[in-house]
Amino acid sequence: MTYSTREVANALGVPLKRLDNILGTAARSMVAKGAPGRSRMIPVQIVDQLALAFLLERDLGMPTSRSVGISSGLLQSPGGSLRVGVLGTLQYDVQRLRAVVRQALANALEGTGRPRRGRPRRLKN
Repeated sequence: MTYSTREVANALGVPLKRLDNILGTAARSMVAKGAPGRSRMIPVQIVDQLALAFLLERDLGMPTSRSVGISSGLLQSPGGSLRVGVLGTLQYDVQRLRAVVRQALANALEGTGRPRRGRPRRLKN
């Protein structure tokens, strides 16, 4: 399933402009460019990666470009853990993250209607 940038921004609690900037810079290779006037459609796996990237950024103070790459490694690794250096391990509860993201997306879909395109309908007198 895919979601619009507006729906993903609402689900993740980030401003739409910030999400769009990240998709255009640090996560450029993850999502295809949208057509002018059309929202990008983001697959649910990428939403998980963005959510984890935002958590790494917030909790560890990690730069966005780095958190996007590390979130990919965490989501692909078994058990949601990634070796950091010689002695360290970074671990996230990936199953719980996915459940929380799915619920947030469901809630965002209820509150976010897709904007109508084109000219507004004329009122008949």
